[in-house]
Amino acid sequence: MREGSYAPIIVSVYDRLDHLKNNIRALLANDLAIKSELYVVSDAACKQEHTARIQEVREFASSISGFKEVHLLFWERNLGAHESIKSAIEEVLLTHDTFIFLEDDIVVSKSFLSYMNEGLDYYRSVNNIFAVCGFSLPFPLPKNYDKAVYFYPCNSPWGFATWRDRWVKVNLNYFDREAELKRQGRYKAFASIGFFIKGILRADSRGLIKAMDLRVYYHMFQNNMCSVFPVISRTQNWGFDGTGEHCGDKKAWWAKPELDQRDRSILFSPCCGYDKEILRNHRRFQERINGGLLAKYLKYTWIHDLWKKLKSIPI
Repeated sequence: MREGSYAPIIVSVYDRLDHLKNNIRALLANDLAIKSELYVVSDAACKQEHTARIQEVREFASSISGFKEVHLLFWERNLGAHESIKSAIEEVLLTHDTFIFLEDDIVVSKSFLSYMNEGLDYYRSVNNIFAVCGFSLPFPLPKNYDKAVYFYPCNSPWGFATWRDRWVKVNLNYFDREAELKRQGRYKAFASIGFFIKGILRADSRGLIKAMDLRVYYHMFQNNMCSVFPVISRTQNWGFDGTGEHCGDKKAWWAKPELDQRDRSILFSPCCGYDKEILRNHRRFQERINGGLLAKYLKYTWIHDLWKKLKSIPI
């Protein structure tokens, strides 16, 4: 790792003070925190009743120390999560060629920053690697798998790092990606990443949400790119408590896997294609946590749409 070239950290916040405190506490446990710049991006209130909580978050953010520098990106008007994060990344990439992104509900291991920075150095010239991801689902690995990382044709927003030259090529603007995939005859191939992606694709393509993650997945798919994932997770998501925008309020034990707290360099592996058993096990695990086989074949179909309509009819 080249001294002085540590990637800046972007943390996106809104009105969840306790989550932000836990996030910063975990980051500060990393040896590289003191050598890393931190950018805290805070969107303005979308509702008047959020204003006081946002002010508390901003006051705490203004008191953060322990990093090389702390930059506060406090927007004066509400941009929404998509535009807020997009604008913050654009700001950071004016002066840096890499970044690490986290939302405030992500808790990291004490080896997270070294893992991210070493990964950015190792895969810098491997153009089909889109990002280095910190989160890994606790799915079963092949019995004889002896590597520290694996590759998957997707990205995880729960702590990732990437390079300017890859990020700026992503089209984050709206267009009907679902329709384009169907015109190309590639819809099923894209959905094979994980059937959960169908719902996000549909909602984003119909303009119901602005799903930055989905738009990144789409770019990766169309350009035959993948991301690097650790065998043992470096992050946990604590946002499944009803406070997040999309996570909801449900038990998600799989979102908080045991963290790799070993304070040593990771042995990265060259990208030599996908391990087919890992792809199969990963997708089966996703099916399990997203409703099982019944959901796989019925969710996001006309039957599911009809059920939702019937459910909404008052009795």
